[in-house]
Amino acid sequence: MSKKMIIKGVGKLLAKKRNADGTEVEVITLGTLQSLRFDFNVEIEDIFGGDSLFAIDTLVRSKSISCTATDAKFDLNAMRLMMGSNVSASQNTYLWALDEQKMLAAGDLDPAATTPVKIASATVDRGDSLYGDGNLSVRLKDNNLLLTKVNFDATKAPTEKEFMVETKTVGAVKTTRIILNEKHANKDIVFNYQYETSDVDVLDILSNEVPFPVTVVHHGSFLQKDNTYAGVETELFSCVATGQFSIDTERTSAASSTISLKIIDPERADGKIGTIKRYTATTI
Repeated sequence: MSKKMIIKGVGKLLAKKRNADGTEVEVITLGTLQSLRFDFNVEIEDIFGGDSLFAIDTLVRSKSISCTATDAKFDLNAMRLMMGSNVSASQNTYLWALDEQKMLAAGDLDPAATTPVKIASATVDRGDSLYGDGNLSVRLKDNNLLLTKVNFDATKAPTEKEFMVETKTVGAVKTTRIILNEKHANKDIVFNYQYETSDVDVLDILSNEVPFPVTVVHHGSFLQKDNTYAGVETELFSCVATGQFSIDTERTSAASSTISLKIIDPERADGKIGTIKRYTATTI
């Protein structure tokens, strides 16, 4: 008979996916858990008979086990459990640059032109790596006016409610310039755009993907007052994600993410759905 123990921490959680050939591959390890909860639930229905006001027996309608884990570190693989998609590592893709702000400088559309066209302009920080045309949107900061993009014309400046984009390569240097009417000189603009980048991990959210079953292992080893370590290890052979996956961000606060898993019948020949092990050790 195992003796009682005091759980003094949260431990670690591992989820493994079973492949079609029977092998298992690790999906995620949550080693910086903030909280972990296993809920074991039994639903029972009373059976009545005769004139007694008390049930004469009970019928077990269902049993369920759920696991909810909150981790201090964000991992795309946690969302993979919920969405069912794969994570593609080190991809070439695009990212958004949001709310980049610049002051417009007065200048000429083409300094080499015989009759200069006066404009106001600002350069884009990542203008050497725009994704396609950059999908640029530009606003005047002082009145939040969204400007309309027009095709670049080397002979005239845009109107006060328009902007155009000039991309130029000199030698090995590529620059992108946002061009506005000269009346906007010395004003601030705020703009958003897409730029190309590499070495990005991507999880594509697909409309027809469903969560896949995983084996869940929770392991915790805790120092007791007699200087021994008491441990508890829970293994659930088949679980699927349920509920909602939350990325909870808040000003001046570190975000955490929460996943919820629910057990399903692994349909093993021995009838087992999981195990809970209690052990003692001299080291962690």
